[in-house]
Formats: sequence, structure tokens, C-alpha cells
Amino acid sequence: MHISEPKIRSESIIHVLDPEIKSGLKEIEYLREELGAKESEKTELDKLIHDFNIRHQQECGRLIIQLLTLRKDKLKKKAESDFEWKQAYDDAGKAFHDYQKIFDAAQKECQWSLSDDEQTELKDLFRKASKCCHPDKVEDELEDEAGATFHELKSAYNQNDLNRVREIWESLESKKQVNVSSTIRQDMKKIQMEIVRLNSQLKIVKSELKELKDSPAFIQVILLDDWDEYFEEKKRKMEQEIQHMMANA
Repeated sequence: MHISEPKIRSESIIHVLDPEIKSGLKEIEYLREELGAKESEKTELDKLIHDFNIRHQQECGRLIIQLLTLRKDKLKKKAESDFEWKQAYDDAGKAFHDYQKIFDAAQKECQWSLSDDEQTELKDLFRKASKCCHPDKVEDELEDEAGATFHELKSAYNQNDLNRVREIWESLESKKQVNVSSTIRQDMKKIQMEIVRLNSQLKIVKSELKELKDSPAFIQVILLDDWDEYFEEKKRKMEQEIQHMMANA
């Protein structure tokens, strides 16, 4: 990704020396740093939930499919002899097909297995790289290119693709980052508009972050001390339920 060095005309230097301009540019820099930090936090929490869901499909998916199949078949027999059970059978069939789609999609998703040290490196590289290719960090004409790189970075991060994240970071590191375009530097009105935009975006991200932290999915994951123990217990209970249903089929 190519990020050009801003060309500041000589008259803009006078503007930058103006206290109001300097204050506005500092506020933009501060807001962009805070926005980047909040977005990185949200991405990491999203990934935590994503990793848990992938692990859930890997550990329990086939058992859930088996349970849903047994329930559907049991209700089918009841529906054939008693029409009042037809709605329950239809609901069970829908639940089976809906979950089958989720399970199939999860099986197609590639996710690399990383050690604790590699996970730490992955997070560190993602944070640094995201600061360099976030659309808010580049000049207007480069937003699309930056957005594409940022999307690829997030995808690689979610898949634990450390090699790809490392490659993106090394590519970005070799290029210079533009924080404030020359156009903004020369126009106080545009500085004020950028501050308003960043404050609005920051408000949205903070709201999304709070909603995420309050969600049942996040609360469940964050309260788990040991994922291995959780999934072993969950599988044990599901296997017992399957045995019980088969015995009473």
C-alpha cells in the first residue's frame, strides 16, 4: 500500500503556527489515537468470542447435530399420530437446518493453532499494523486502499494467520504514515469538521464496545477460567442426553 508524503505549501506553515490550528491538529491526533485504541479493543473482544464459537463447533458441533436429529425424529413420530405435535416437529426441523448451516460454515473456516507466545505476537502486530492502515489514518484519496488492507488484516487476525499479519505489518512499516492531510492543515473549517466526525465515530465505537461487553456471549466467555474443562463437561452432559434419548426412542 502506497501512502504519499503530504506536500505542505509554504503558506500552510504560517497556519500551523497559529495556536488555534495547532490546538485543532493536536485534538485530531488525540481523537484518532483514542478511536484506534477503542476499535482495537473491540476487534480483540470480537476475536475472543469468535475463537470461542469456533472451538464450540469443533468440540460440540457433531453432538449438537446428533441431538437435534434425535429430537426431530422423535417429534416426527408424534406428529404422524397426533396433528397437535406438527408445529413442534416443524420447529425442530427448522432448528436442525439452521444449525446445520452454522456448523457447515464453521467447518470451512480455516484457523491456525498458535502457541501463547505466538498469540501475544499476533496481538502486538495487529495493534501496530491497524494504526498504519486504518482508513482514518490516511489521506482521503487513499481511504479505499487503506480500507482494503485493514479488512485483509482483520481477516488474517481472526484466522490466527500470524505469517500474513506479519507480512502486512512489515509492508506497512516500510512506508510512511500520514496522520493529517495537507488539505486539513490549511483549513480550520476542515479541522473542525474532522473533529466532529471523529467524535461521532468514537461515540459509536464506545456504544458498540459497551453493547459487546454487556452481551451474554461475551459474559459467558469472560467468566470461563478453563475452556478445556468447560467443553469436556459440556460434551459429557450432551453424550448422556443422547444416550438417554436413544434408550427411550
